[in-house]
Amino acid sequence: MKRVNILWILLNSLFLIVFNLLFFMLGGAANGKTSVWISYGFIHFAYFLFLTTPLFVRKSKADYIYGRTLYLITAAYFIVELIAGVTFILIAPEKVKTAIIIQVVLAAIFIGWILIYLIADEQTVKSVEQHKAELQYVKQSSSQLKAILQQIADKTTAKKVEQVYDLIHSSQIKSDSSVRPLEDEIVSEINKLEDTIERNDLELAATLADKIYKLADKRNRQLKLLN
Repeated sequence: MKRVNILWILLNSLFLIVFNLLFFMLGGAANGKTSVWISYGFIHFAYFLFLTTPLFVRKSKADYIYGRTLYLITAAYFIVELIAGVTFILIAPEKVKTAIIIQVVLAAIFIGWILIYLIADEQTVKSVEQHKAELQYVKQSSSQLKAILQQIADKTTAKKVEQVYDLIHSSQIKSDSSVRPLEDEIVSEINKLEDTIERNDLELAATLADKIYKLADKRNRQLKLLN
């Protein structure tokens, strides 16, 4: 095990060691009341929820922001529960109903908050991924076509490829799942065009350029109908 992992385990265990030491030395266990043990359990539950926060963070380029917000939620729950739990441990009421109700409600509020955040997080990540895919079609395809243009010496072929470049470069970025097959086909045909230009097969290159133009135009027309 790496030294840094051992240090993290020790750091995470610090609260548990101190809390349990104080709890047992100050007679919390000797009290024996159910309300005390319920509070003891909820405090540990809140702390373990805080420790397991990284398991709920979806990996993405924005995971630092998502993780930080999630840590704030679980840390807030832990602090609130620690205050409530210690209060009940000190008071040690005979009846457990109040302790159960308050701490179950606290847990439900914060778990509900976490779930709502995670659902929103999923939607945000999906939206970001969709935007990246949309940008990839226009930007990557335009960039690839521009590079292809620089390799073409024949003016007629270059003009055809330039028309394709202008069409795709000026295309609507926001896409839709219904045109995704067309976009994939266009990307595939651009790859073929690149190979064809490298082989200097100008006749086939012109044919591919026409095909790509028609596909890109069809993609744009379909998107207009959806708007």
